[in-house]
Amino acid sequence: MRITALNLALAAALSAMDGILGAAATDGDRDLTAEEQATFDDHKANAEKLKGKIAVEQDLLDRQAAVAKPITVPGGPQGGQTGTVPAAVKEKMEPGAMVGRVAIAIAATGGNDQRQMADHAQKVFGDETGQIVANMEQSTNTKGGYLVDTAYSRDFIGLLRPRVVIRQAGARSVPMPDGNITMRKQTGSTTAGYVGERSPAPTTDLTVGTLTMTAKTLRALVPITNQLLRRASWGVDTLVRDDLVTSAAIKEDQQFLRGVGGQLTPAGLLSMIPAGNKLTMTANPDLATVTSDMARLKLRVVNANVPMSKCAYIMSPRTQSFLENIRDGNGNKAFPEVAEGRYGIYPILVTTSVPDNLGAGTNESEIYFGDFEQYLIGDTYQVTLAASDSAAYDDNGTMRSAFSNDETVIRLIEEHDTQLRYDAAFAVLQGVTWAD
Repeated sequence: MRITALNLALAAALSAMDGILGAAATDGDRDLTAEEQATFDDHKANAEKLKGKIAVEQDLLDRQAAVAKPITVPGGPQGGQTGTVPAAVKEKMEPGAMVGRVAIAIAATGGNDQRQMADHAQKVFGDETGQIVANMEQSTNTKGGYLVDTAYSRDFIGLLRPRVVIRQAGARSVPMPDGNITMRKQTGSTTAGYVGERSPAPTTDLTVGTLTMTAKTLRALVPITNQLLRRASWGVDTLVRDDLVTSAAIKEDQQFLRGVGGQLTPAGLLSMIPAGNKLTMTANPDLATVTSDMARLKLRVVNANVPMSKCAYIMSPRTQSFLENIRDGNGNKAFPEVAEGRYGIYPILVTTSVPDNLGAGTNESEIYFGDFEQYLIGDTYQVTLAASDSAAYDDNGTMRSAFSNDETVIRLIEEHDTQLRYDAAFAVLQGVTWAD
């Protein structure tokens, strides 16, 4: 619903205002700089506009509820009396399935006539889906694209969590419905001290700054055979949804971990880790040096006074297999807990997005460790869908024509950005050549 998106936008604006005031308060309770005051005033003005829009939407909802009447039918519980139609049980839909249904409706009808799209959705999936498609807004940023309702977009993005290791590790998803957000950022650790009676409290060493996230656009292309679209039915929506999730998840997994970052792309964890937290594997590895390197990696984060609330390791399948199978002098597995998905007390997440072919010898890898609650993902929670039966797409280096292959290419767009709330909360061990 529109009011849901407006409430999310208001929450983001208020959070940005709080971040600006909090940064100034922590920094000696100073006055806002001219730039901070201007940014604060912009967010304040936006918040007031959003409050007005929310009030209008709420008034409309209240008026609609006031005039709503039950449907009466002839004959009731006692013969000739008038009765009411009982409320139908709402269909329990799989998470993200609505995105698949909308994609099918757009693709099957060409996406040019919204009424035709809605009729198709209603015929195949029922009244609820038809109504949702009929009420969709066209995207102002994507020609021929349509915005999926915020609630269903959140559902879809939620499916990415188990498929993207950074999300799975516990990264915080921050609402960014208007595409921008400013928050406080910790740039150094803090200390405290004991004082005597009537003595002033010591000033802590906590240093803070600000971080800004601006929505970056991720595009995913998924070709679907027109034969499948012509025979679209129950079950096909989840198939299309899964293809869209897989396409988006693969790119997110790579970018959030090792992406360089820039004006158009979010920065990955590797590029945000400070140079002092980038460690190098000890040469000529054996059990002793492996154990020492893993301890150094963890200690670098612990010594930064990180909360350690959602810590995890991220590594390649090759590295995980090595740690699982390395033996001590008695032939016993040195780290038996690795087979259970953890090293020590912290979980291990494995992904092929961590390469094994780095370095001059093309045989090096990396191991990441940190408190992923300090990794922020700004999500707009707005998925945009468009379709074309004449587009060309890259299939592993080979350009293919959707028209020639009797296919329709669905384009999914989602927007997000990344930041670390505390840079020193992460460390990486590089040059890892461990292998079975």
